[in-house]
Order: sequence, then structure tokens, then C-alpha cells
Amino acid sequence: MLTKWRSSDSAVSSVGMGLVGLAVSWESLRGPSLLGWLIIAAGLALIFLTQKPQPTPLLWPILILIFMSGVSLLVTADSTATAPQITRLLAGITGFIALVNWARTRQQLFLASLLLLSTGMLIAILAPFIVRWNQAKGIPIPNGIYESFPLLFSDAVHPNVMVAIMLMLLPLPLAYLLLSYRHGPWPLSTRWAQGLLLLALILMSVILLLTKSRGGYVAAAIGVLTVLWYSRRRFLALLLTLITAGLGLWLIVSAEQQTASLAGDLADAGTLAFRQQVWRVASRMIADFPYTGVGMGTFNDVAMNLYPFPAVSNPGAHNLYLQVSVDLGIPGLIAFASILLLVIYMSVASISNLVAEEDQTLRALAVGLLAGLFALLFHGVIDITIWGTRASFMPWLIIGMVTAVHLNSRQLG
Repeated sequence: MLTKWRSSDSAVSSVGMGLVGLAVSWESLRGPSLLGWLIIAAGLALIFLTQKPQPTPLLWPILILIFMSGVSLLVTADSTATAPQITRLLAGITGFIALVNWARTRQQLFLASLLLLSTGMLIAILAPFIVRWNQAKGIPIPNGIYESFPLLFSDAVHPNVMVAIMLMLLPLPLAYLLLSYRHGPWPLSTRWAQGLLLLALILMSVILLLTKSRGGYVAAAIGVLTVLWYSRRRFLALLLTLITAGLGLWLIVSAEQQTASLAGDLADAGTLAFRQQVWRVASRMIADFPYTGVGMGTFNDVAMNLYPFPAVSNPGAHNLYLQVSVDLGIPGLIAFASILLLVIYMSVASISNLVAEEDQTLRALAVGLLAGLFALLFHGVIDITIWGTRASFMPWLIIGMVTAVHLNSRQLG
């Protein structure tokens, strides 16, 4: 009878997680909407109906982010631009809360990782037809390849957003392949599962390559390097370090060449000159509005009205950390940085615990998540990645997975 109750309990919680996941995706893609938040509330109720809320080390920084998002709505000059951004942030945080409180067992963590992998594969398969590919950059990929992809939606995905999604998810199949191919549970130990993992890795790598993002290439190399290091492929890690250094040097040299040849075209978002100008404007904006920010989603309007900044179609500060400061002020940046540092600490601590417990599967998951996070944070130096975009809930899912793995590994230890 107790087993039947627990099975029913888990089913109710899983339904709740499914509702939250669907509604969070909807709010990020199409929100804000009252129906979406009602579904989220119902999903959370089902999760907490079966178990008590689980405290995490991220509580206070998250509360500060939520508070600063409220401040952002008060100070913004354009509430219609700020409201969707706040909705996406709160939807991501809600997804994090639901995931941490649902994924309390090893089986649920494994299932969540498979859902992440499946999502990555699906996005990679759809990417050729939903991304407005940038064909102007000096990467030797024939334009004919892009012309063979019909664009299915007018409201297409930006290549840099696709880069960020691939950077987050690409290390996960690699970590499973390298760390769990012999000792993993039944689904991972079969040849067809290994083939699917390899297929996922290839698909995501191809899409990453097609974005022509030089910063994305270097960030991906950092993610792969992290996986190789933790899987003790030290020679390969050293080799990739040299390759990454070469990529980084190439990025710097090509950026300097761009600056020299296109310095007069400061409205071209693909040049280093443009980014340098944006970074200067963002720094001045932070100095002028340090405590509140200017309101989420209003960077371009404020820059054009208060600073010498050209009207461009590519919004944002082109730096994740400057963007958070512009949107939510210095308090928001401190809270965001605290979350990132805590997540990195939890990842490293989880890997140590799982090595001691000889749990290869959860170790592979922890390594893949950490590698994806490292890649994303590096890419954030040169772009806002997916902060404030329709895919902005996805990093919160990674943060939720890291937290859930940490809490689970702590119980094992």
C-alpha cells in the first residue's frame, strides 16, 4: 500500500512538473499571460502537495533578483518593453524552483537530463529552418548551404541565441559518452543509446558551426575542455587548450582587423568597434543609474535618448554582465554573480562527492552541466547570450539541475 502511495505521489509531482515546464516555455515564448501563470501555479501546487519545499543556497540572491525586477518595472520609461523581460526572468526562476523540488531522486535527475538532451536534439534538427543565418561573417562556409534552408517563421531566432543554447547543451552528451559508457544505467549502456548520444553531439556541433560565431567556437572549446579535464583525458585537454588559445588569438586578430577596416561603420553590430562603443555607453549608463538600472529591455531607447548611440536593430549591451547591471542595477549584478559563483561551487562539490561515491552517471551529468555553464559564461563576455530572450528560461533549468544534483550528491556523501 505504501509503495502504491509513493508511486501515485511521484506521478502527481511529475504532472505538476510537466505543467510548470510547458507554461514556463509558453511565458518565455509568448507571454505574459494570465492563463500561463495560472497553469504554473497549478503545477507548483501539485509538486508541493506531495513534498515540502526544498531550501537551496540560492534563495537570497534569487529574492534580490525578484525584488530588483520589481524596481525595474517602477523606474522604466517603457513598461511595455520591460514587462515581457520581467515575465521571462520570473518564469525562469519559477522553472528553477519547480525543477529543484521535483528532481529529488537519482531516477528523476536522469530523466530530466534525457529531456534536456532530447530538447537539444530537437532544437538542432529545427535550427536550419528557424534561424535567420548570418552569411556576412568571414567564416569559410558556402552561402549555398544556408540558401537551401527555407525559413519557416518570420520571427526567426537570432544566431547568437542559437549559439548560447548549443553551448549549454552540447557538453552533456559528450560527458555521458566519455564518463558513463561502461558504468552507466541500462539505457546508457546500450549501443543504440551510445549512437543517439553521438548523434546529438554531432547535430549540436554542426549547428554551432553554422552560426559562424567565433566567440561561440572558443566558448564551445572551453566547454569541451572542461569535460575532457574531468574525464581525465589530460593529453586531449592539453591539446584542446592549445587549439583554444589559437582560436582566441584568431578572434583577437580578426577583431582588430575589423576595427581597422570598419571603424567608421559603428552601426554594424558585427564589428568590434560597435561592441566597444556599446560597452562604453553601458558603462556610462551603469554609472548614472547604479542602484536601479534603467529598466529591463530599454537599453537601446535610453542609449539613443541620453547618449550618443546610433539607432540599430540589434539591441542590448553585448555583454551579459553589463546587461544585468543596466537592467537591474549593481544590486542585481551582485545577486546574479552570487548565483553563478554558488552554482559553480555546487558543481565542483558535487563532482568531488560523486567521484568518492563512484557514481559515474551523476558524475557525468554534473560535469556536462558545469562545462555548459562555463561555455555560456565565457560567451557572455562578448554577448548577452540568452538573457531577456525567448530562451532565457533555459539557463535556469541548467542552474536547477546543478542544484538538484548537488542536493542529491550531498545525501550520498
